[in-house]
Formats: sequence, structure tokens, C-alpha cells
Amino acid sequence: MKLWAPQPRLPFLGLAVAAMLGTFAADRCLWPLPWIFVMAPLGLLALLLRPGRLTCWLFCATAFFELHAGQRAGNDARWLAEIFGQGPRVAHATAIVWSEPEKPAAWSGNVTSRFVAKLESLSIGGQSIPTHSLINVSWVGVQPAYGDRITLVGSALNLPPSRNPGEFDSTAYQQRLGIYSEIRTRFAIDCQVESHGHGNPILAFALQARHWVQQRLEVDLNDSPEVMAVIDGVVLGLRGESPEDLKTLLQRTGTIHLFVVSGLNIAMLSGLVFYLLKPFGLPRGFNVVTVILVLVAYTLITGLRTSSLRATIMATLLLSATLFDRRALSVNSLAAAALLILVCDTNQLFAPGFQFSFTLVFIIIVLAAPLQRWFDQFAQPDPFLPRLLWSLPVKCRAWCWHKFSVALGVILASWIGSLLFVAGYFHLFSPGSIVANFLAVPVAFAVLSLGLCSVLTALVSLKITALFNNANWFVAQMMLSVLHHSANLPNGYIYVENPHTLHPPKCELTILDLGEGGAAHVRAGRIDWLLDCGDDSHYNHTVLPYLRSRGINCLDGLLFTHGSARHIGAAVTTIGDFHPALLAESTLSDRSSTRRKLHQWLVQQRRGKGLYLRGDIIRLGDDVRMRVLYPPAGLKRTAAGDMALVLQLETGHTRALLMSASGFSTEQWLLENEPDLRSDILIKGQHSKDLSGTPNFLARVAPKMIVCGALGYGQPVSTLDAWEADATAQGITVFRQDKAGAVHIDIREEGYEARAFLGGQTFRSRAR
Repeated sequence: MKLWAPQPRLPFLGLAVAAMLGTFAADRCLWPLPWIFVMAPLGLLALLLRPGRLTCWLFCATAFFELHAGQRAGNDARWLAEIFGQGPRVAHATAIVWSEPEKPAAWSGNVTSRFVAKLESLSIGGQSIPTHSLINVSWVGVQPAYGDRITLVGSALNLPPSRNPGEFDSTAYQQRLGIYSEIRTRFAIDCQVESHGHGNPILAFALQARHWVQQRLEVDLNDSPEVMAVIDGVVLGLRGESPEDLKTLLQRTGTIHLFVVSGLNIAMLSGLVFYLLKPFGLPRGFNVVTVILVLVAYTLITGLRTSSLRATIMATLLLSATLFDRRALSVNSLAAAALLILVCDTNQLFAPGFQFSFTLVFIIIVLAAPLQRWFDQFAQPDPFLPRLLWSLPVKCRAWCWHKFSVALGVILASWIGSLLFVAGYFHLFSPGSIVANFLAVPVAFAVLSLGLCSVLTALVSLKITALFNNANWFVAQMMLSVLHHSANLPNGYIYVENPHTLHPPKCELTILDLGEGGAAHVRAGRIDWLLDCGDDSHYNHTVLPYLRSRGINCLDGLLFTHGSARHIGAAVTTIGDFHPALLAESTLSDRSSTRRKLHQWLVQQRRGKGLYLRGDIIRLGDDVRMRVLYPPAGLKRTAAGDMALVLQLETGHTRALLMSASGFSTEQWLLENEPDLRSDILIKGQHSKDLSGTPNFLARVAPKMIVCGALGYGQPVSTLDAWEADATAQGITVFRQDKAGAVHIDIREEGYEARAFLGGQTFRSRAR
């Protein structure tokens, strides 16, 4: 009979779970502030009256409930956001640069850097506002440094919300960090650096050390930016400076964790330091303390990210246990790390990095060992054969297979643990990541080892550093090759959509908010068409994330309504990413240089396209079709918007009229030549130099709802306000995309429903 084995105590596990529950409850609770501050004393009273495990957990939960509620209530940034919520205000501010200034990733006028600042004083309209909140700053002029005291004058406003589905909600992320507003400056004279050295001296030293290390890692590699990004990412976790193509490659291969300072980096660095200290024959305690100090310094230099903090705290607890001859418990150490991080900042519980890091490590701890034992059994010798009788080949085979089983167990456990997060945040399912990690992790260890050698030898000679860097160049190229080949494996990755509980509609129409540009997605069953794709900037930040979030890997059709760069500027990139089965555009030619370059590229690629004009029909399904109403053959117009394709989407008894950026002349032609313009839904953009949505046109179309694109830069909002008021007076529901953001429309047999991405505006109607 097998005796029951006593289980080790895990005191921090229960406390960590209680802390998370208390923090989560406080974030969802709207209780009055006085009631909140009563909870922790009640929990403490219960613990004193009846000491025990449950009352201890109760006290921990109430304490974290109060801690998180107090942080939310005492956040000056929330109060400041209420002031700026009335609209942009001219602000005079004195602040301390609280983060390292970064150059804008894309063109942004005369802005030289962006950073987070901690306010010391703020004046609006001559009124001084006492606050010490954090705020984003768009800076013009000479770039300041971390810790500088600055004065600035600019336009203060709240951070803009995300306007389209699928986009990364940077505003929500920054609000969790306590940042709700920003100040945008316009002239260098309004930006002055008053003095230096007012930041945290430890962080200032860490930034200087990071720059020194980064410069040494890049010695003699200036002509290889992609290789430099790989080395910097593996050694220092500088994923933010990596090219977008490399970030996409890391996501698709499931190796993005190699560019985040996490448990893998900490484990590799610990092993390297122990290996370097071993020849000196120093006491074990001295080696352990040295490794802990190196890990703390490394975590500080790499930016105190959640994953590195978690890994360093765990490593410190596990290593410290050996000093006291205590058994190290991974789950208990993981829970202690979570508890310490939440004590410092309860908002970390809602950060994707915190959730991903701790969940992944917990699953690895739970699953890796059982998986390793299961794989290990397939290559073990006969269990009845004593180990002393194993031959050398048998020993070698068993040893190699054991190491393989350990690695495979960890990789499979990490793949299983990351599955939901990768699918949820990146909408990506990548079976090829198993192969990619198995090959890339040893190469990453070599990159980290050579990077450490480069830094150490830089203290002696930069020539020796250059030798190590060139060796690292070869290893980094090997890693890139592994990633590219893994990404190109058959079915190595696919994009997936989050599951829906409702029955899918007959047709879906999503009109994305691209400002003056345009893009719309039509889905009928399993058929996906994209109408325009926006310019490069909007495509990369809005259209591409949206299509990935819908689980689209290939498009059935890509239609170009007209040649405006704001509508089809990213056509070549879109075709390369989604390989549409059919390209469609108007038969009419215009003077658009963007469209001309697209045609030249299509000729080079030997790619054909479908040409459509009035009377043609594009079938998307059994009961879904798009009818081309405009332009007719032989039409003469000068502006590209006046030659844009006008489509009428028909689904059962519901019609949607898609006008693109058509103006007055197109509407007049349709009024004179199209007998049946009646449509339930009207989708119109804004012609850059013309009127649209005239009363006569609306009377003929008779829509129940209108989706109206945003105005162009510099166009008066009052004009659109008056037009909206007239349309509303006729009983038409108007979705203005400058207020509503993207608009999604579900068309079913019984009717249709429209939902705005911003503001919660909805419209439901039964089909005519």
C-alpha cells in the first residue's frame, strides 16, 4: 500500500490569491469612500478574534481592496482628466521628466521627443492647480534627459480613446499607469530645460548603464540594424526599438518572450555567472549572494519590467533557500513575487504582462515535470535491467533522451500556457512555435553569452569587444534564419477570431474610422471582402489589427473605390499580407499617382484585376450581392472622388448604399439616372472639396440611418453639426465617426443592428 505523502505548505499562495481577489473586487466596486476604509479594520478584527487561515486570507483580501480603492480615489490624474474633458486648454506647467524621452516612431511634425513627466505646478487660464500627477508630453526643441526639471506651454487634453476594434488600446494601458492626459507643445520657445538631476538617482544610473551596455553591444555592427535589434532584444529586452517586421515574426513564431527579460533570461544569466565563478573555488554562500546582486542589477538596467521583477524575486527566493538549507518551492516563490509586485502597484493585476507572465510560469511549474516524465519513459532501458549493467550506448541514449524530454516538456507546457493569451491578445494560433522555441532558445542562450562577454571585455579593449560582437552577428543571423524558417512552416501559424456565442448574421458590415481615409469590411458567411485599405499609417495601426482580430488570413476580394492615397495608399502591402483572390476597381482612370504606381506593380507581379462599372454585380453569397450603381462607361470627371465606385449592398430585404468619398456631382448623376436609390443604410465619406448628403439625395435614398465619415483637417465642424441636425429632424439616425469611431452593422433576416465603437450608440430596425 502506498502511504500518503505530506504536501509542503505554500503560505504565500493563498495570500496572493486573496490579494488578487480583493484588488479585482475593488476595481469593480463603486462603494462610497468612507465604507471602503472600514473594510480592512474589520478584516484585522476578525483575524485577532479568530486567528486562522481563512481569517488571514480575509484580512489580506480586505487590505488589498482598501489599498487599490485608495490608489484609485487618491489619483490626481483622474481629477485632472475631468478638467481637460471639457476640451483642449492652454496650460503652463513645471514638471520633472519621469521617463526616458523617446523619438517619435513616425513622422509627427516638429515634435522631437515624447516622454512622461511628473507635474510640480500647473496653471490654466491664470489659475494655479495643485497636482503632482503624471502626464504625457510631446516636446519640441532640444531633447531633455530623465530627471530634468522643465517648463512648458502647450495644449492640455485627455488621451484619445481607441476608435476601432482590434487596435491596441494604449489609452486604457496608460490609465492603469496613472496617466490620463497629455500636453502638446508647438514651438521650441515654449519648451525650456531649467535644471538637471531631479529624478531617482538609482534609475538615472540604471539608464546610463543601459546606454553604456547598448553601445558596447553595437560596436562594429552599425551596418546591421536587424542584427543589432536581435542582440539588444535578447540581452536587454529592448523590444520597443525592434523593427515592426521583426516584432511580427516573433509573434508568429511564439518567441516574443525571448525579447522580454523574463525567467528564461534570468535563468541563463544565473547559469553564466555561476559558471564564471566556479573556477575561483569561492564559498557557496558568496556565489549565491553575488548571483543575486547581478540579477538585481540586470533587472534594474533592463527597466524593472513586470516579467523581470517576477523572475528576479523568484530567483532570489529560490537561491536564498539554499543558504538556509531549506527546500525551494517554485509555486510559493511565484506567489510571493506576485504579492510583492501587487503591494507596490495593485494596477499591475490588470496589465497583460503581469497576467501572461504569472499564468505562464504557473502552468510551466505544474505541467512541465509530468510531461517530461511521460516523454522520458519512451527511451528508458528495460526497467528490470540494473543501472550498473547499462552499456555505454544505452547510457548515452538515455541521457540524451532525458535532456530532450526536459526541454520538450518545458516548451510544450509554455506553449499550452501561452495559448489563450496569444490567441486573446494577438489573435494568433501558432503550432510552429514548438519547433521555433526548441531551436531558438539554445541560440538565444549563445547570443546572451556572447553579449555578456562583449560587455565584460569592453572594460579592457574595444577591439576584443568587436570580435565578440562579430561572433554574435553570426549567431544572431542564425537566430533570424531559424525564426524565418519556423514562420514559413506549413500551417505554422494562423490568425483566429475570438469565439462568439450568438448565431452569426447573414451579412456583417464594419466601417472603420480612418479620419479622411476609408476602409470597410464586408463578411457574408465565410466570404470576406475589404473595400479600400487606407494609407500605410492607418493600415498598419488600424486596418491590419482589425482584420487579424477577425481571424482573416486571406481575403476573397479587395476593392478599390478610387485612387485617393488615403483610401488605397497601402494597397501593395494589403495584397502581400492577405493575397486576395480577386482585385476589383473601376474601369475609369484618374490622375492619381498612387493608383498609377499600383497598376505598375500589378503588371510586374503579373497580377490581374476585375474592372467594374454601372450595372455589374458582385456576388458574395446566396443572398448577398453588391450592385455597382456608378460610374457609367465613358464618364468624364477630373477629381478622383467624383469617379469613385458607388455600391449598393443587398441582403434579403435590407439595402446599404456605400458612397465612398463621392460628392455633389455623383449624387446629382444618381438622382437623374438611377430610378431606385432606396436604401435602409447610407454610408458616406467626406468629399475633400465638395458637398455631400444633400436634402434631395437623402429624400430619394430615404435611409433610416447614416454612417458619416469624419471631416478632413481644417474643415469646420459647424457645417457637419448643421447637416446632422437637418438629417435628425427627418427622423434619420446619424452615426458620426468623429464621435462614434468605427461602426459595425449586423444584417439578419429579421432586420439589422448598428453599434458604434465609441459612446455606446446603437440602432435596431426591422427590414422593410
